Amino acid sequence: HPLHPHKFDGGIAMNFYRWMMNKHLKTQAPVGDLARDMKGDKEFPHDGNLDEILEYLESKGACFGCMDACMEAWKQYERESHRAKTGSGS
Repeated sequence: HPLHPHKFDGGIAMNFYRWMMNKHLKTQAPVGDLARDMKGDKEFPHDGNLDEILEYLESKGACFGCMDACMEAWKQYERESHRAKTGSGS
């Protein structure tokens, strides 16, 4: 299992993609629109980190609301995945 220093969180974003699919595919909000766009986009960087994902969205002409939804979703994802890893409720 080689480490890629330039992609230290390489595993996290695939989980972010799955997390978005599980959590927000049916959400009636910008984050739900984002999840549906991610699902329908074959080129979406499944294993990208947040910067790579935002860069990708920007390259696709994503609106500010979409970028904002992505950043908020990532924060929520990180909080939840950190809780899951530590096993604490805080």
